[in-house]
Amino acid sequence: MIGIKAIAPHIAGAKTALAALPEKAQLQGSQLDYFNSVGIDSVYIEPQYKGYDFARVASAKVLEETGLEGSDIDLIIFIKSRLPEAFIVSEAARLQNDLGAENALAYTTSDLGCTDMSMAIKQAHDFLQANDWAEHVLICYGCKPGAPHRYRHPVTVNGDGGLALIIGRTEDNQILDVELKIDGSYWNLFKMVYQDKVYENYKEELSDERRYGFELALESRNRFLELNENILERNELNKTDIDHFILQNISARAYQFYEAAYEIQIAPVCSTNLARYGHLGPADVMLNYAKGLSHGFFQKGQKVMVMNNSPVAAWSSILIEV
Repeated sequence: MIGIKAIAPHIAGAKTALAALPEKAQLQGSQLDYFNSVGIDSVYIEPQYKGYDFARVASAKVLEETGLEGSDIDLIIFIKSRLPEAFIVSEAARLQNDLGAENALAYTTSDLGCTDMSMAIKQAHDFLQANDWAEHVLICYGCKPGAPHRYRHPVTVNGDGGLALIIGRTEDNQILDVELKIDGSYWNLFKMVYQDKVYENYKEELSDERRYGFELALESRNRFLELNENILERNELNKTDIDHFILQNISARAYQFYEAAYEIQIAPVCSTNLARYGHLGPADVMLNYAKGLSHGFFQKGQKVMVMNNSPVAAWSSILIEV
């Protein structure tokens, strides 16, 4: 049995009210309306930390919580920040060195946005299934905005934070199934051109707001329906067998859309984390799962469907038994 042994979020910095973000003064019309209705009350901002720092500290925390040493890790999957601290260098190798994980294979995964976490979980699961000798896989990520402004119209607001988890052989939080789909036609729906600019002028650009807000929304509705139905059929389950649905923390509108589309309720812990932390990229879904466990919302034996998507576009569903 392969499952999640531990999850360690690391949130640091000053809790900052959304209304205090400097970019609010530059917004007007529909952008200001969306900003005010996104469902986020605050984000944490830690100017001294890079994305790597959040990932490293979270990794050290999850090792401490599980009583593991770096030498116990067989594989490190480092989810790369959208704006790495330096190009060409290997952050996965750096983490292996910093943790003393000399026995671990290490690599990075990126380019799938929030769904990088789902891909990493699938890779960890498959690695352990394929290698009887392996025991522990470490997955980690640190979230920092790729541009000076934290508001990404018309999507969400990014906060700072990190998260690490250990996938291993356990009867707890069993990973029963994972399915992912990618549509490469959306590969450049969002982009940030940087080579001829200084950081202060970095800006994420949306190529087609209608395509994001209408076409991708409809396709996401259909894709999740397909993914969830495939998982339920393979595991001989019905939708009523799922005790909790969780989603990444994008906006209150996103929760309302998917709840109406599938006649489900997104676990309330998601909106709580959205309001407090904002969007933390690939860390969101595992932060929500961790908080659901620690607050007693998810009980032993219950089934949780973890839905995760990205405007790349990529979609994933993970079925976990607590």
